[in-house]
Amino acid sequence: MKKLWCRRAAWAAVLAIVGLTYAASAWLWATPYRSKTTIVKSSATAPVTIAPPASSAPSAPAVSAANRPIPAPVVVKATRTPALVNTRNFLVVGLDRRPDGSGPALADSLVVVVLDEASGHVGLVSIPRDLLVEIPDSGSDRINTVYQVARRSKREPLELMSRVVQDTLKLPIEHAIALDLGVFERAVDAVGGVDVEVPCPIRDHFLDARVEGGRRVLDLDSGRRHLDGVTAAMYARSRHGRSDFHRARRQQAVLLGVKQALSGLGVLQLPELWEAFESSVETDLRRIELLALARRGISLDPTHLHGLILGHEHVHGFRTDDGKSVLLPNYETIDASLSKLFSAPSPGVRPRLAPCEPKDAALG
Repeated sequence: MKKLWCRRAAWAAVLAIVGLTYAASAWLWATPYRSKTTIVKSSATAPVTIAPPASSAPSAPAVSAANRPIPAPVVVKATRTPALVNTRNFLVVGLDRRPDGSGPALADSLVVVVLDEASGHVGLVSIPRDLLVEIPDSGSDRINTVYQVARRSKREPLELMSRVVQDTLKLPIEHAIALDLGVFERAVDAVGGVDVEVPCPIRDHFLDARVEGGRRVLDLDSGRRHLDGVTAAMYARSRHGRSDFHRARRQQAVLLGVKQALSGLGVLQLPELWEAFESSVETDLRRIELLALARRGISLDPTHLHGLILGHEHVHGFRTDDGKSVLLPNYETIDASLSKLFSAPSPGVRPRLAPCEPKDAALG
């Protein structure tokens, strides 16, 4: 009788292990979301915090954001850029809505992440949102309208956006991910905020129904600044400088700050962080692929990370027959810059000789 009981217990344990292994594999290999992005309203969502890694060593005294050591500027290592048809290319789409989640979703932040497996170098390529592109079966329009065009025509937004970017830059897009600005705010808060080098003083304001008066103020002096989620989102959205190119550079600087903050968390906390935001992210990547890429990002040598803004030398202004102000691409200069992507500076670095605009330029 005892032997029979032991045999049954052993089989139960084996079946439990098999079941758990299957469930874990199914979770990791599943594609999280391909339907319409779920918007989480910041005002109704409690902040998410990720505990720091446990350690048996005595904890060091807490260091405030104001007193934390300032890292030395990153000097990137230039290397030969391979043909971008041979790299892994991922599209990141930032959807800009009102803070309460209402209104249409415009793809106002477009970044192609170029990963070269051989050299370990990564490049961020920011695409201006007013770039005039051809949208399959829909004519030409600004690239930031592609998401809405896909929704109206009942097409898959990420697939259409990837195709448009692929046709425009002549590089294959392997996967894409879209996230809402509210998710970005919560993610920055979850990692404890981000450190960003602010090259020029900036003052701006934004509509935000979550605060009294319905308007939130951004006021930053130049220097190394520690930003919470709301401030980082405003900094990335501001039109200070009256140019989307300045805006794209700030977005890259914030992304670099997020990467540095994630590096302090440790890879074991990535699943916990991802689960907190999964329902608000749209992607065709499987969970195991997302976690693998996140681990790559955390361990990436900062001197191997480059940033390219498609700016004044790559586009020129144009007004369409229906009165839209758009940017026409100069494919020759775009191709030339992409061919030297891994010689570009660190993401978010402002050109050395570029003068600062007045602090309140965005309010004029």
